[in-house]
Amino acid sequence: MRKCLAALAMMMATSGPAVSWGQTQAASGDPTSSSPNGAVRHLEAKNGDEILTLRYFRIRKGSFPQFLEASQSGIWPFYEKIGARIIGMWKVIPSPGEPESAKDYDEVYLSTRYASLEHWSATRNPAALGGDGPDYSALQKALAVRQSLTLETRVTFMRGETGPLPPVYFPPTGERFIPAP
Repeated sequence: MRKCLAALAMMMATSGPAVSWGQTQAASGDPTSSSPNGAVRHLEAKNGDEILTLRYFRIRKGSFPQFLEASQSGIWPFYEKIGARIIGMWKVIPSPGEPESAKDYDEVYLSTRYASLEHWSATRNPAALGGDGPDYSALQKALAVRQSLTLETRVTFMRGETGPLPPVYFPPTGERFIPAP
């Protein structure tokens, strides 16, 4: 039995497993493939030159609760899965003693940490980093809700020092997966 296990371990060490864990099998290591994203396996996490984004939104007046809910339930979980770290989202309020704004829109800021500019760029295609399963469908629905409430948005990139827990970025291997027999 020990010889059989040793032979199997030697085979796997030299050739790698024939089937990945779970219900899928690696079909290709070609990252340029145009096939659907499917499952994604990652390389080792990369340290980067951490950045922080400060995204400004002008949204429909009174829609902040719905905007925040879509972010918290459908967008943030997926982005945190792919290594971004959400710091928070805030609605602009009047300073003490100032009257409520008469503007016909609300203003919101979202702050997010990324491992690097490369990491932020990679998150522009979230399915390539996190797959296109049920949580990706939830992401798409939540993004549609947020987009329907957004009148204007822009992002500012910043670099500096933050708290002790860094964001992580696991680049995908580029493999395609097919169902195991």
